[in-house]
Amino acid sequence: MLKSSTHKHSNNIYQVIFKSNYSILSLFLVIGLLSVLSVQTSYSQVTPNPTQQTPQELRINSIEVVGLETRSPAFIIATSGLTIGETILVPGEAIGQAIRRLFNTGLFSDVKVVQVNRTSTEIDLEIRVVEEPRLERFDIVGPRRSQRRDLREKLPLPSGFVVTESARNQSINIIKRYFEERGYRNTEVEIVEVDRDELRNRVSLEFRVDRGQRIQIRDITFEGNESFSDRRLRRSLREIKRTNLWRSLTRQTFDRDSFEEAQENLLNFYRSNGFRDIRIVEDSVFVYQHSNRREGIGVFMRIEEGPQYFVRNIEFEGNTVFTEEQLLESLDFEKGDVFDEERFMSNVQQNRRETDIFSRYYNTGYVFFQIEEDIRVVEGDSLDIFFTIVEDEQARFNRVDFVGNTKTNDHVVRRNLRTVPGQLFSRSSIQRSIRELAQLGYFVPENIMPNVDTNFEDKTVDIFYTLDESTGSDNFELSGGFGGRQLGVILSARVNFNNFSARNFFDGSAWRPLPSGDGQRLSLGVQLTGTGFRSYNFGFQEPWMFGRPNSFGINASYSYLQFRNTNERFENLSVSTSLGRRLTWPDDFFTQFTILRFQLFDTIQQRGLIEPGRAYTLSATLGIERNSTDMPISPTSGSRFSATLELAPPLPGFQQFYQGEVKFTQHIPIVGRLVASSGFEYGYLGWFSDDNQSQYQRYFLGGTALQQQQTFFENNVDLKGFPGGRNGSISPIDGNVAIGGRIYSKYVSELRIPAVTSEQIQLIPYVFFEAGNSYRDFNEFDPFNVKRSVGFGTRIFLPILGLIDLSYGYRLDGIPGTGVQSGQWEFLFNIGSPF
Repeated sequence: MLKSSTHKHSNNIYQVIFKSNYSILSLFLVIGLLSVLSVQTSYSQVTPNPTQQTPQELRINSIEVVGLETRSPAFIIATSGLTIGETILVPGEAIGQAIRRLFNTGLFSDVKVVQVNRTSTEIDLEIRVVEEPRLERFDIVGPRRSQRRDLREKLPLPSGFVVTESARNQSINIIKRYFEERGYRNTEVEIVEVDRDELRNRVSLEFRVDRGQRIQIRDITFEGNESFSDRRLRRSLREIKRTNLWRSLTRQTFDRDSFEEAQENLLNFYRSNGFRDIRIVEDSVFVYQHSNRREGIGVFMRIEEGPQYFVRNIEFEGNTVFTEEQLLESLDFEKGDVFDEERFMSNVQQNRRETDIFSRYYNTGYVFFQIEEDIRVVEGDSLDIFFTIVEDEQARFNRVDFVGNTKTNDHVVRRNLRTVPGQLFSRSSIQRSIRELAQLGYFVPENIMPNVDTNFEDKTVDIFYTLDESTGSDNFELSGGFGGRQLGVILSARVNFNNFSARNFFDGSAWRPLPSGDGQRLSLGVQLTGTGFRSYNFGFQEPWMFGRPNSFGINASYSYLQFRNTNERFENLSVSTSLGRRLTWPDDFFTQFTILRFQLFDTIQQRGLIEPGRAYTLSATLGIERNSTDMPISPTSGSRFSATLELAPPLPGFQQFYQGEVKFTQHIPIVGRLVASSGFEYGYLGWFSDDNQSQYQRYFLGGTALQQQQTFFENNVDLKGFPGGRNGSISPIDGNVAIGGRIYSKYVSELRIPAVTSEQIQLIPYVFFEAGNSYRDFNEFDPFNVKRSVGFGTRIFLPILGLIDLSYGYRLDGIPGTGVQSGQWEFLFNIGSPF
């Protein structure tokens, strides 16, 4: 029984333990289940599924911004489009749009909008952003040093700039475009972060550039061209050329812009030859194996020429001011002429000579004039041209004003304007006003802008000129040179005040640093070398005396020269006064001037035909000049002609002579900014009698005006390629001594292009051909017997220094009796304008 009782007790114990364990297990299961439900409930409250929620209108109670480093919270909130007090749908589009707006700025790598508190009517939001890193520095690896320097200037990546994905892509495109324009193909660019400062959120970038292969244009072919050869069409393209033997020094590479411009040039070439219907129906640019396993670019164009058109009939309707014959003269087309579309449009609207139809009407006040042309194709290849003209009434200038002359006084600007209130409207008057203002040298020529406002009802025109005062109207010249063993080092300084004001000379408040603004010219100069050479000069000119276009000027100079270790000494004192006036006939480009000059020469030792002792001359110069150039420094159009006659009569105690000179230079634009200049000069020296003949006016050619200042006792004429001066001038020889000529001739030809044009600097490279000679008398005069030179150079205009001319000339001829031989190069330096 004991055992039985014990066994029963054990079972009871097991039951109690089991029941107890079951209760505990049940308790744990219930707790676990509640925990899971609690977690699920909590998770659903933190990140609810928007698709399972009903949108609710809530008012934004507050907006906080977290994660900013450089941007302001106001900028973030404004960019997001969310505003405090605004009612939005939650969930809804407002939050998504805010995130997209912030991402679209490219300034952030991560954006979140988080709900931090919410009631039944309001919501509190928090915008969390991670800013893109800012640039610490960047390097370019792969290209040459010069290319890296160019790319650094082009890439928009200053230090501290936000490195966005857009900035990265833009930089890659800039690098690829840079090399594509230089003929490289398949350029690869990889951007690598080489260093990152997480604390400052700064990053350093490295652009690893593989330029690819530089491929040149090797072939340009055409199909469908029946009227012109491939060679002629290739010449018409101009912007793209094949690489061949004579172009081996330049790389004829391909870029899209030049290709499109070349195609337009081709079309214009055809149209100028009467092919109005010309079309390029197909084009392709491809890379092919050129030779020796080298690749080249091929360009192909298939064209449809269409018929060549000829003018048949031309009729005008509505013209009462000008006859049909006058309009046909402006149009410059006759029956049977090839229809040149470019010439046709320029002769209708505007050509350089101002003989077009528009200029006829515009220059006589008909600013509201209208013309319509109707070009009809007849009989296959002929054109009938009908013009319908509405002339309307003449208009007059009403208000004429200007702005931008911060230094130049108003009356100086106004007196140079050819557009006068009450005057009939004239387009040429506007163009002439621009030219006159540019010639002053006080304003940047490219920035002189006329703004025209027409009033149809009143038949009036208001014109408003915008000016940009140049900083280079005054300049300071400082130069040095070596005058040989007999002179040594020569120093020269000169100041030119080209917009001086004499009437304010005693007004202390006007000295900034000198009184200016009245358009007068004042120059002071000094040149010296120890005690051997001294030169002082002074000049003043008033271009508008007593408020009229009459000029007045005075000039004075003194020069002294003593050669070392010799008795040779020269002195010269010169004083002159001048009067000039503008003419209206043959046109108002002409001016007439008169100069009265007194000169004293003192010579210790004979030089050529110059006798020792003192000599006096008193002369009057009568001159006429026509100047129609558009700019004073480097003209692009127009011409300049002058003729002078200087008379020094045989007065008691004075030496006598007479001297005549003619000079002409013309400037013609060739293509683009390329300008051709050509001209000639002739001079003749004679005497009234055999007594008291002055020999100081004989002609010596060579050198520049700056280098010839030490030979002030000779009449020097500039000529590139020849040194000039003592033992270096072109001159007749008498007994191994240069005596100077009574006659001279000079011819110039030049091609130039303004490479850099800005207010700070102008750089104008050029190539030249010059020739000239000095003759003893008419018996030896031969205009074709000249000394020639060719070469190149550049003119540099700096506001503080003025115009500097550097040339390097190669002599085709030598000077007999001197050490100046042919086949040698000569460097020359000058200050001042050659035109």
